[in-house]
Amino acid sequence: MKDNAKVISVKNNKNVEVVPLITDTCIGCTNSSCTKQGKPFIVRNVQNLPIHQGSIVKIVASPAIQAIQAFFSLFLPLAAAFIGYLVTPKICIFFGRSKPITEATLIAGVLLFFCATSILIFIFNKLFKTNRYAIIREIVM
Repeated sequence: MKDNAKVISVKNNKNVEVVPLITDTCIGCTNSSCTKQGKPFIVRNVQNLPIHQGSIVKIVASPAIQAIQAFFSLFLPLAAAFIGYLVTPKICIFFGRSKPITEATLIAGVLLFFCATSILIFIFNKLFKTNRYAIIREIVM
């Protein structure tokens, strides 16, 4: 994520309240003073840049946080689906299925493991919220 934002208030040396400047809707427009604004949120000023109310800053998401999000939202459910494909025949044998295992049974196992992991990640994120702040990279104006 790389975006421009307008500083609303400086909370302390590190926390700054900003509102995003959404300019993608005005690509063909030459009037730059009428950009639409989104909801305010808190970003971190880790470089201690000299910002004040009304400054336009470029904000970026932390690469470490993005990597962690990619792991939990993409890799973990896909790995669980693969494990579901491998484990489904063993589960069927454990529960006494005497018929040969069909592709439909394997697909059901893949979907079950994929959905269960996705739901667990969703519940975990709702229960344990952490403050993941974007970072101010530079002052634009």
